[in-house]
Formats: sequence, structure tokens, C-alpha cells
Amino acid sequence: MKNKENNPFDIILSETPNFSEKEAIHLAKKHYDIESSAENLVSERDQNFLLRTTDRRKFVLKIANSEEDPIVTDFQICALIHINNINDTRISVPEIKFSNQNTKSIVLTKDKKSFVTRVVTYLDGEPLFTSNQSIPNIPIAEDMGRYLAILGKSLADFQHPGSGQNLLWDMKRALSIREITSRIDSSSARTMVEKTLSDFERYALPKFDSIRWQVIHNDMNPDNVLIDISEKRKVCGMIDFGDMVYSPLIIDLAVAAAYLDSEDGNPMLLMNHFVAGYNQETSLLQEELEILFDLIKTRIATTVAVLEWRKSFRDKDDPYLELNSNDRSINLLERCMEIPRDHAIQTFKQICAKA
Repeated sequence: MKNKENNPFDIILSETPNFSEKEAIHLAKKHYDIESSAENLVSERDQNFLLRTTDRRKFVLKIANSEEDPIVTDFQICALIHINNINDTRISVPEIKFSNQNTKSIVLTKDKKSFVTRVVTYLDGEPLFTSNQSIPNIPIAEDMGRYLAILGKSLADFQHPGSGQNLLWDMKRALSIREITSRIDSSSARTMVEKTLSDFERYALPKFDSIRWQVIHNDMNPDNVLIDISEKRKVCGMIDFGDMVYSPLIIDLAVAAAYLDSEDGNPMLLMNHFVAGYNQETSLLQEELEILFDLIKTRIATTVAVLEWRKSFRDKDDPYLELNSNDRSINLLERCMEIPRDHAIQTFKQICAKA
């Protein structure tokens, strides 16, 4: 398999796969010997079905976008196999179910397009987004930090030719977002996004050559964090490895922290506890901490720009847009812009110095 260098905007511009639930049921039976019902799940660029068997087992059928390079899909599959082979009981990720032909994926054809498809096990737990704590409390924020650090350790030695995918959500390519900032309706939001990208170019990008790189999950958002529904209320799983990429390790933290807003007015409250939790498991370096806040703002700015851009060509009833309002991201970016950069850097350094 050869890596093809696609435009990072192409895959989101393309239509998502449009298999029916009836087709999903047939595919699961034919290729995986799974007799089940099928429920369509919301996805940004792929198509996912929740499969429920009569004996109460659950799986997820994942049909990749036809624009996704097959080597990238294989990268995601091999990463899950790699993590599960390490067998670190402190973390839980989906397992790949092999097909009846003992293959880790199959290729479907529809409307003259090819779709790489796989089945993964369904993890128990409640997505943080739908739990009664969609905004984490301090213990959960710290636990998220530790969990991401452990997951990062399991990926530290993982290598694959698909890890260099040209991904819109890959922050090392953040300057490409300038191509779509004109689609941001609010002039004040557009100005903030443009200022954030300039700061990224000035402060963060020049340091990338001197910091740690590895394969990272790159998408610890509340939809992908599973919480134990017992009284423990701890992180019990991570899902959706579709945004994985080889990039600076500190970006993994920045992505997760960008979703840790709090309602008390201080946007750094939960971010600080998250960083503390991560640092307990994997010590953060001074060079990484010096650009972390820049990267957090860059992720928020990317979210603002991509959602505004998506609105310009998707139908108003796009399920992905219905689930992802931009109001909170714009508000969070505005509050982060009010925090002096030096203050944020010193705060992160002080937190990590206490460990």
C-alpha cells in the first residue's frame, strides 16, 4: 500500500458512505457471521453502525469514507491491535474482530466506489458527552490526563506507513486553516482565529523540530471518552482512533485540553488539572509546556473554522452539525485570548514542578 497525498479538505467535502441499516445487517452476517440489528451512528466523515446481537453482544461496523487512503484505515486497525497486544489493564480500547476469511478488514463496493470496512468490539461505559457530567469535574479531568498518558505510552513504539496521513485535524498542519477563515461569519471570531494561527506560526511551529514526536490519538473529546457508570465515575475507555497521526506528543494534550471548559469563568481550571494528571504518568518537558497554551488555542480555533466552513456546504440538518454547536468554542477561545501567554506558561510549569 502506498500513501497518497490528498488535500486535507477533500475527505470532509466528500459525501459520507450511504449504506442502509438493512445493508449493514446483511454485511455483518455475510462477512462476520454476526446476526444483529443495526443502528446508524453520527460520524464526521465515515459511516458507523451499532450492531446488537440477540445474545446482547454489541459491535460497531465502521465503513471508511471512499476518499480515505486504505493505508490510513490499516494504520488505525493496526494501532488497535498493537495497543491490545500490550495488554495494559489500566486502559481499554476497541478490539478488531477478524472476518470469516480471517482478515482484519474487508472492501465493499457501492456506486463504483470502494470502502474499507472493519468491525470492532463495543466498549461498555457512558460517553462523557452524554453523561450527567458532560463538563468534567476536577477528578475526572485529572483521570483523563493520566489515561491519555498511559495510552500515549502504549503507542510510543508503534510505527506504520499510514501515520503520515494528510488530516485536517492534524495540528502540525494548522496553517492550512487559513484557507477557510473567510467562511467564518462573525468578524470578531474570524479575527481571533487569524490571531491564534499567527501565534501558532510564531511560537509553536518553530519548536516542533526539538520536541518529542510519536503516533498520538489526537481526539480525546467528550464523545470519545467513556466513563464508568458505577459510583467510581472514572475514565474506563477511549474510542474513535480515526484522527490518529504521527505528530508532536504535546499536541495530544492540547487537543484534549481544548474541550475542558468549565462554567466558573476560568477556562484554565480543568485544563490545569488535566495537565497535572498527565504529568503524574508522563513528565512534560519545559519546551513542550512553553507552547501548550498556543496549541490549545489553535485547536479551539480550528474547531471554530472547520464548523463554520462545514456549514457553508452541508445541509442544515447535517447530524454532525446538530451535535457540534460553535457557540461554546467561540466563547472559550474568546476567554483564552484574554489570558496573558506568559501567565499560562508559568501556570503549566508550576503545576508540573509540583510532581
